[in-house]
Amino acid sequence: MKKLIIMALCVLSTFSVAAQNKVQWGIEVGAGLSTWMGKNADGSKPLFNHKVGVTMDIPLNWLVSFQTGLNWASKGASYKMYNDFVTGTNTFSTVHANQNYFQMPLLAAFHVAATRNFDMVFTVGPYIAYGVSGQSETDVDALTMSWATFDDLYLGGKYISDGYNRFDAGVQTGVGLDFKDWTLGLDADFGFCKIAPGASPYNFSMYFTVGYKF
Repeated sequence: MKKLIIMALCVLSTFSVAAQNKVQWGIEVGAGLSTWMGKNADGSKPLFNHKVGVTMDIPLNWLVSFQTGLNWASKGASYKMYNDFVTGTNTFSTVHANQNYFQMPLLAAFHVAATRNFDMVFTVGPYIAYGVSGQSETDVDALTMSWATFDDLYLGGKYISDGYNRFDAGVQTGVGLDFKDWTLGLDADFGFCKIAPGASPYNFSMYFTVGYKF
């Protein structure tokens, strides 16, 4: 976690110093859906989630800019889980798994003049993320169980399952409208790292975003 924060600060400070007269800072909020993808994602269903963060846009020429920042991004999905460790029978319940990350995008942004009032912006590039918090919750008969998503699950001292992997990385792509002071966009994250040890799926999320530029 400390290494990720240090690396993020170094990237932000380096580009800020290198292009201090051109950098455009902003804030951004987004809402949308997250789920899991891959061959081991069968049965998972999307959850409504959000993200919020600070953005930075550094023009490289009239067409391309470098975009980065630091986001608080909520991801996760719902899935079915056996309850035999609680009830002693092979019954199912629905688990809602929430994963909260600090996430840094490293994007190439292509600006295409659409009208006199705004540009169309197409973005693509990698992201890196670190899981900082999250809760998984399920109802078993009249009992509600919750546990920390990124921690191993124990019940009465008995090991049940591994916690999720905290590190995540993948590709982010998006399209948006860039006005003088505001931005509107649609972003999608495709995770390349398994969410948990062993045979497990990957993160996928999509957010509608609104940003304000300083």
